[in-house]
Amino acid sequence: MTQRGPDPGKSMNAKKLSIPLLTLLCCVAMPPLAGATPTKPAQRQKTQTSPSTQSLLTTTDEQAIRQAVEDYANGFIVEDLQMLLDLWDTTDPDDLSYIATEIDVPMDDLTTLSTYYQSMLSSISIISGNVTNLRIFPKGTDAAYVYCNYTWVYSYKPVNSTSPVLTQPTRATFLLKKRNGQWLYQHFHESIRFHYVPPSP
Repeated sequence: MTQRGPDPGKSMNAKKLSIPLLTLLCCVAMPPLAGATPTKPAQRQKTQTSPSTQSLLTTTDEQAIRQAVEDYANGFIVEDLQMLLDLWDTTDPDDLSYIATEIDVPMDDLTTLSTYYQSMLSSISIISGNVTNLRIFPKGTDAAYVYCNYTWVYSYKPVNSTSPVLTQPTRATFLLKKRNGQWLYQHFHESIRFHYVPPSP
């Protein structure tokens, strides 16, 4: 089943889409996890991290970058729209860009991002968004490319005792900038992870 995401230039409503959330809004619905039931997570997400290459960053900087990546999942878990928006660098609005898996063109302003995030928060309940395989590639001391995988576990709203629990693995690439000691997103690109088996020779 294929469903196009909303045009980022137009107002998006909170209707349920076939596969929810940013990257969870893809073309393929994942099957429910066997025996899983929705829970209300209170803890923050933890990352599994691969070491960066010859890092020019301090340990404090690397920890702050990891936290910024984890907080994308945390913002959806606690359903905090402002937390999600505060992850972005708005020093130069022309440099902001987010490319979701289901939309062909970037979202490039906070108003569009806010509408998009609100539609996701209204449609689904994120149970967890574990971050793994996080790698940091510093560009000087105030910029870094970051790669990671998210594993999203979620249910459609309204959630009840019979709601199916779904899972969707994704991958993400960021460009983060350090502004007044805080690491913020300038660019963010997400894509769906599919299991791929190379053809036999």
